[in-house]
Amino acid sequence: MRSVVSSAIAGALRHERRISDLIANNLSNVQTAGFKKDAPIFHTILNETMGRYENMMADGTQTLFNQGDIQNTGNPLDLAIEGEGFFKVKTPQGMRYTRTGNFRLSREKVLVNADSYPVMGKKGEIRFSGQTFVVGMDGTIKVDGAEVGRIDLVNFSDLSGLKKEGQTLFRLEIPQAEGEARNSQLHQGALESSNVNPIEEMVKLIDSLRSYESCMKVIQSNDEMDGRAVNELGRV
Repeated sequence: MRSVVSSAIAGALRHERRISDLIANNLSNVQTAGFKKDAPIFHTILNETMGRYENMMADGTQTLFNQGDIQNTGNPLDLAIEGEGFFKVKTPQGMRYTRTGNFRLSREKVLVNADSYPVMGKKGEIRFSGQTFVVGMDGTIKVDGAEVGRIDLVNFSDLSGLKKEGQTLFRLEIPQAEGEARNSQLHQGALESSNVNPIEEMVKLIDSLRSYESCMKVIQSNDEMDGRAVNELGRV
């Protein structure tokens, strides 16, 4: 019976974490441009004796980088990536990577992201001023008809090395070389939508809630049995 209760405790904790850390975060970012959803990785098997609890919550998560829908915005500074790759932005903590292309011009006429971090081109920061701003599908930037630079789209051989840092930014946690994003193209005046499917996430939420309730019922039933056993032994 103790092994059953221990399994129920582990299951309840696992589903509680899945609801609060994964599903809730995914659902709250349904409308966040360039957001990539997280999914659980189940790789932990509980100790057979159920005497050790340190590995119960060792299951990890992975970010799914599948393509989101391309939505037109009409803003010439909005850029969407179709295919592989990431934009590079320079932050005070170092180089970061993102799929979110809602860019703007700073007071210094530097192309920056929503957090005012410079967007990197092949030759560094992208600085320009002019009347017309055109970005080709290969990332080439033309201002008033003159080429001024090219968006530096990069990709990695192992995407699991990218870890979320907030604000749709990723840091490179596992050192590896940047590669050129070859199988991709840019769309000007558009943004990539979140790849979260709200209906799918709601189904997962309901499933996790029901599983959590089932685990709690097992724990509650065991408590009731222990209580009856104590009362009956007390009468002997």
